[in-house]
Amino acid sequence: MDERLLQSKQAPARPPGRAYHRAYLGNLLASNFHVPLVVIEAPSGYGKTTLLSAVKHRPGGQAGWLTLDPADAALNAFTANVCAALYRLPIVADYPVLAPGDIRPAVQLIVSGMRELGIETLVLDNFEDVADAPAVNQLVEHVAADLPPPMQLIIATQRPPLFKRAARGRVARLDITEADLRFDAEDVVGYFAQVARYDISADEAGLIVERTGGQAAAVNLVLQIAYGLPSYLRISFETLLAPTGESALLSLLREGLRRLAPPFEESVRLLKSGEDTPSSQSLYRLLAAANCLVHTLDDEDRTLVIHPLLRELSKRL
Repeated sequence: MDERLLQSKQAPARPPGRAYHRAYLGNLLASNFHVPLVVIEAPSGYGKTTLLSAVKHRPGGQAGWLTLDPADAALNAFTANVCAALYRLPIVADYPVLAPGDIRPAVQLIVSGMRELGIETLVLDNFEDVADAPAVNQLVEHVAADLPPPMQLIIATQRPPLFKRAARGRVARLDITEADLRFDAEDVVGYFAQVARYDISADEAGLIVERTGGQAAAVNLVLQIAYGLPSYLRISFETLLAPTGESALLSLLREGLRRLAPPFEESVRLLKSGEDTPSSQSLYRLLAAANCLVHTLDDEDRTLVIHPLLRELSKRL
């Protein structure tokens, strides 16, 4: 595996300049600092990673970060990669640390590492890739059970982990769901005013919520269309978000691509091809600048992180 890809597992996507951090979500986490395990569960595009990036960057706290992939479903790989992330060491693929099923030593390695380094929060993103791995799920529960307050394990997942489906209640847990992450009309008004400097009415915000389902990625794409416009240039959200038989995200992506420098047809071709060329990289950087489903890594401006939704939507353009 490419070393750069391995190292990108240890850094979140950088919160974009136009990100909107909802105070009540931060307060929800802050008021539950004593809960050892937090599970953020929602489909793609609801702002899980954005919320976790805010946790990673909150002042005064030390946080470890690991973006999981299917290879981490093996206990050995999972433990080795978590420890590498804690100590900020290069990840070594297939490094032998434990015998299969050796849960207790794995728990000790992770918990002692967090204590030694003063890491209060360990963030595991994309947990859906290991959600069905029994040993990893057992390890997560045991680590959470051994963490003294205010140390905390936070996972983000599109699917319920095995330990949650088992409903054993082995450790105290805070569940944050799609309903908690969904934008409401008040959020949308605040988002547009703070980030885009564009005032919208409560009725317009309600229409945006209705047509996008409050999905963070879709609301964000609506905002990008309003970004930089003076408020006297009114957008017809009824027309922009008119039901067309396709998802709001897809129609908004089409509109966003039409506003970029490359011709629309060329942008669609590049996205559909998935090729890695100077032209496609240039397009991705334009999308990142517009906060349109592409971000940069926290530690490297040159490393692009493409949202899974963009790859999915590109096939349907």
